[in-house]
Amino acid sequence: MNISNYLSANRSKLFKTFLCYVSFLCFGACYTLLGSSLFDLQIRMSVLFTQATRLVPSRSFGILIGSIVSGFIGIFLESEMVLFITNMMAGVMTGAAPLFKQYNVVNACLFLSGIAQGILEIYSNTFVLSIWNEKSTNYVQVLHGTFGLGSLLAPLMVKSFLLPQVADSTNTTESADTNNTTDSGNKTFVAYTPEDVKVQYPFLFFGLIMILTSCGFLYSYFKSGSIRKSKVTEISDDHPRWKKLLVIMIGAFICHASFAVNAMTGSLAPAFVVKSDLKMTKKDGANLVSTYWTVFTSYRLIFIIATNYIEKIFIIIFNCLLTLTGAVLMFLYAAHSQTFAWISFIMLAIGFSPTFAASLGFIQEYICITQNYASFIFLIGAIGDTAHPWIITGFMDKTPELFATYVSSLAAVQATIVLLLPFVCAKLFKAKTKETLNRTSSLRISQR
Repeated sequence: MNISNYLSANRSKLFKTFLCYVSFLCFGACYTLLGSSLFDLQIRMSVLFTQATRLVPSRSFGILIGSIVSGFIGIFLESEMVLFITNMMAGVMTGAAPLFKQYNVVNACLFLSGIAQGILEIYSNTFVLSIWNEKSTNYVQVLHGTFGLGSLLAPLMVKSFLLPQVADSTNTTESADTNNTTDSGNKTFVAYTPEDVKVQYPFLFFGLIMILTSCGFLYSYFKSGSIRKSKVTEISDDHPRWKKLLVIMIGAFICHASFAVNAMTGSLAPAFVVKSDLKMTKKDGANLVSTYWTVFTSYRLIFIIATNYIEKIFIIIFNCLLTLTGAVLMFLYAAHSQTFAWISFIMLAIGFSPTFAASLGFIQEYICITQNYASFIFLIGAIGDTAHPWIITGFMDKTPELFATYVSSLAAVQATIVLLLPFVCAKLFKAKTKETLNRTSSLRISQR
């Protein structure tokens, strides 16, 4: 089938898939949008940096709640209507958040936006899968590629709106380093006023895109009706239940650690490079995050091509060793050397890019990942999105170097477990199952 015939035959499907891609691009953008603009949002709200960092886990906690709610909302609404509501809600809350100056209002907006995005994340996957059925693998891969694209575009856009930094003239603990804030008693004095802040414009931009996307889903819903959910045929196997649960737990922790490192890098890496001894600028922090997501996204294409010529296990071993090397460099030097900070983050981006998806592939070679198993894996992953950024924000103001220690330690543990997973599976199950596995169960075979 040539391109014109393909477009003509799949016009409706491609339109709906495109809407999901745009939604996921904005979802990825929101991951790094907040972290890259955190210092200017602090000025906008006239609060201490410690309080401003609490916006990060608040949004992550909203995503966790949204992930849980997504399991029930489908009982009442069709997928297109759910995507209409969540895109509209996420767009309005994301665009409105930086327009306010009161911390509690901004926090509430980002929390509600997180809930909508948690639901949107699950339904974008399931909707693309239901549209293309057995042909959905490549479309789902592209879907997660758009997440990485949004994650790298947002910092590039934000840095054009960041306020210039004023050199810090004191070395006392009461000065707020490079964010131009000085704490005296219960008051916060800043070199800029809240009216000087301009980072609300990127928030409005991505919020508007999500609102327009929601209108597309609404049009599609009334135009053609929602695609019915395809029936899932569960495939049973004769492996002992405890063995399957053990491997699923391992996969869940890999998901947990992978999502946690990505969330902390996207949300808190800019604050780390500014607040630590690196003394980098806010724009450098935005560039660092953009570079991380550029490498993370681009390497996926290299990995897919390489698997046609090299055994996947050897590529994964290479990636894990690269992650371990990057983790060591980050642990030892990233908090004090700008060069090693860049090198370690890039090495982690390459190492992390394919490992979670490959781990699911290894598990699927031995057992069937049912819908329940998949839900458990990604719920544990969502907890990683939430818990670890919340933990590390408590240290970012006074001891930001702990960020490098925390991230590198988690990355090293993840890489070690990914290395061990194929051998654990081979030991537990002895021989690979030859059955056709239920592809519907693994909705996010491509890692974010």
